[in-house]
Amino acid sequence: MRTRLLVPLAVAGTLLIAAASASAAPFVAHFHAPNHNPKAGKKWPVTVTARSKSGKKLHATALYEFMYSGQVVCKVGPDPGHPSKSDQCGKGGRGSKPWPFFGRMYDPTFIWPARAAIGALTLRTVVTVKGLGTVNLDWRVTVHR
Repeated sequence: MRTRLLVPLAVAGTLLIAAASASAAPFVAHFHAPNHNPKAGKKWPVTVTARSKSGKKLHATALYEFMYSGQVVCKVGPDPGHPSKSDQCGKGGRGSKPWPFFGRMYDPTFIWPARAAIGALTLRTVVTVKGLGTVNLDWRVTVHR
């Protein structure tokens, strides 16, 4: 009787420890945007930060991935201060090259294209710190015309 009870508890404990360590990144990254309902063709300023656990600013890079139904459909390199003149994925000034920043990246010129008004999407910002790893910051949106 005791064996039947101990085995499930041991398995549950192992799963909890594995889940906690898998989500524990060696740095902290945050994404902030004004809302989850941007309007196509209008500026939607976003901020991305990367800091150590003790709060020090870190050298990092950011890359936008646009997801539909859980699949990445486009990758675009941020280009703060320079809105993309192209409506095609990855055809802007930076293509799909990550943007380097120190501690904080503010992109006041992020604009959703009209073709993004197709329902629920996820903007994933991939933040990478050399030697420490990568954190994916997911922000669900519904783009409106």
